Amino acid sequence: MLNEYKITRLSKLNIIIACVKLIVMGIALQLCVYYIPILIDLAKETMNQVQEQDFRVRVIANSNTAHDQYEKQQLVQELQPYFQQVTKDVDKEQLLVIRQQMEQHIKENYPQTAISVILGANLFPPKRHQAILYPQNMYQSIVIQIGDARGDNWWCSVFPNVCEPDKEEEEESEVNFFVWEWLKGVFEEL
Repeated sequence: MLNEYKITRLSKLNIIIACVKLIVMGIALQLCVYYIPILIDLAKETMNQVQEQDFRVRVIANSNTAHDQYEKQQLVQELQPYFQQVTKDVDKEQLLVIRQQMEQHIKENYPQTAISVILGANLFPPKRHQAILYPQNMYQSIVIQIGDARGDNWWCSVFPNVCEPDKEEEEESEVNFFVWEWLKGVFEEL
């Protein structure tokens, strides 16, 4: 048997209020559908302008061997003061002076290694840093190539973190499976 429900009738005022709420929500939904893509495009355009204005630094190791990667990291640490001088507000003459200072530092400290410093528009591979995707493009930058420059790339934008890679080291914990450990224990007892 069906339960009997009490049906109540709304007053005309409540019906008008419900209709007004429905109309307001429909208008708000229509505005969201219309303006959200425009706002997203505006944010992307602003981000692209910021990315194009950033001055980048890139250091490429000779190869992927542990020794070459270590040498690259040492070079990055030694050139850190020069990287900090580079900003998007630095004019071309100051960049040339900084480049000469870096080349002089490299000649004094690494005479046995072929290292070249390239200033200007250089091709950068795509890179994701936090929530920002930097597409592959030509960027105003300083590229330091060690030897054959066939190693993994290390690069960053000068702002906000001046050429310091994220150093998040995750501790690897050994994964144990209960069933596997139990079986090994059973066979060790035999």
